[in-house]
Amino acid sequence: MRFRILGPVRARCGDAEWIGVPADQQRVVLAVLLAEAGATVSTDRLVDAVWGDRPPRRAVNTVQAYVMRLRRRIGDDILATRGHGYELVTGPGDIDADTFEWLVAAGRRDLHAGRPQPAIDTLAPAVALWRGPAFADVPPTMALTPRTRHLEQLRLTAEEDHAAAMLDLGRDAQVVDDLGRLAELSPLRERRWILLIRALHTCGRRGEALAAYQRARTVLRDELGIDPSAELHALQRTILHPYTAEAPAFAGA
Repeated sequence: MRFRILGPVRARCGDAEWIGVPADQQRVVLAVLLAEAGATVSTDRLVDAVWGDRPPRRAVNTVQAYVMRLRRRIGDDILATRGHGYELVTGPGDIDADTFEWLVAAGRRDLHAGRPQPAIDTLAPAVALWRGPAFADVPPTMALTPRTRHLEQLRLTAEEDHAAAMLDLGRDAQVVDDLGRLAELSPLRERRWILLIRALHTCGRRGEALAAYQRARTVLRDELGIDPSAELHALQRTILHPYTAEAPAFAGA
């Protein structure tokens, strides 16, 4: 059995079609079990995930009914009872998020080691695993917040690492427009502005590079109350005075 959580939650057995869980609360139960696959999740925690501090009187029985229905979809051997809780039993690669994390770690190692092409070869498929926000169709619950935040932050890092590897190979023109979009989507991440400005400058778009620097400086000051980093300042000086300024030592990772 395989599962997707990088987007709407889906399950798949063998070569069959990917299926979802139609009931919202039942989907929350599956999502929490997926977020903590391989560990026991107590019934009390599942009750809290579904209803928060206002559970119905028969909440435990209801969760047990949800688990029974889930087992009909994914199998008794996948969803095991463990004392007063349940464990989703999965193997390597059964959950798309696990594959994503493995690929990102491998890509980062290659990028840090100065191997941009192998980094691209793992980071591109890692980013492609996303089909929307993590747990996209699951009703909001605090139980998923830590896992969701971790995955979303790792997604941002993977996008930046992929772009950095592309720039290291001189493929600036291929990623410059995507970098502009990424910078506007997450304007508080300075590294995105650095990558964008570097790509624009290399592509000969000096005016746009300087405009991107001004935009980055404004956002960082207005939103975070900080000045651009020394690296970003050095990049600006290189653009303004290309023959006199010392080129910044750009850290791709």
